[in-house]
Amino acid sequence: MASARNRILRFLAPVVVALLLLLGGFLWMGSYTRHNEKVTVPDLKGMTLEEAKSALTKRGLVAEVIDSVYNDELPKSSVVDQEPDADAEVKPERRIYITMNASQPKMLNMPGLVNLSKRQAISTLDILGINVKELVYRPDACVDCVIDQLYKGKTIAPDERIRRGESVTLVLGSGESGERVPVQDLRGLTLAELGAVLNMASLNLGVVVACEACNTAADSALARVYRQTPSPGMNNRIALGGTIDVWLTSDTTGLAPDRALLDSLMRRDTLNKE
Repeated sequence: MASARNRILRFLAPVVVALLLLLGGFLWMGSYTRHNEKVTVPDLKGMTLEEAKSALTKRGLVAEVIDSVYNDELPKSSVVDQEPDADAEVKPERRIYITMNASQPKMLNMPGLVNLSKRQAISTLDILGINVKELVYRPDACVDCVIDQLYKGKTIAPDERIRRGESVTLVLGSGESGERVPVQDLRGLTLAELGAVLNMASLNLGVVVACEACNTAADSALARVYRQTPSPGMNNRIALGGTIDVWLTSDTTGLAPDRALLDSLMRRDTLNKE
């Protein structure tokens, strides 16, 4: 009997030890990973970095800034995005990744645009986040080629520092015989669309004379052109760099841009600059 009991014990001992090790490991893993502990991530958007760190510390979380952007419509030096999102459940000591709104726009090196075509120059500026204030034309054999780049009325050299979001003036060649272009039909366009269309047409926006029934910023953003001067027409031509004044209305019923004309304008601009 003793011999049989010893055999059973020798068989069970390793099994018991293995079970105890597994149980200990399971309990340790549960403790190490805090399996049943969860923390709700607070909404950090709009907070300063110090406020965000404080809010996270109170919940046992850690803040880490990973990026910054610049948005003039949001409070400076405030949180604009976070990962994980607000109300997500995470484990204690989790890092919460934060994107801040910079206090100043990013500084850039001004590109060299001289000798580029108008299309190439505008595309380069658009990629960098620099705006085109206006197009100015001067006599030059190369029509719509950049002959100077101005910032606040003075030439800005390549690699000179400029803030993202600033506006520059492109000085372009007008040809040697006073080139003129047709007055484009702007009716049905929003104010945001006007800039690109006029740039393609080698023209500038003049005065926004009125915006009927535009009581809020949203009304103005959605308003469309219902009247312009000079009047549109392929036979009604204007000097390169000329201006067109517009009237806007928030009542957009029946207002739609002439897509066929815009498509032909885009095709012409592409062919001229390739």
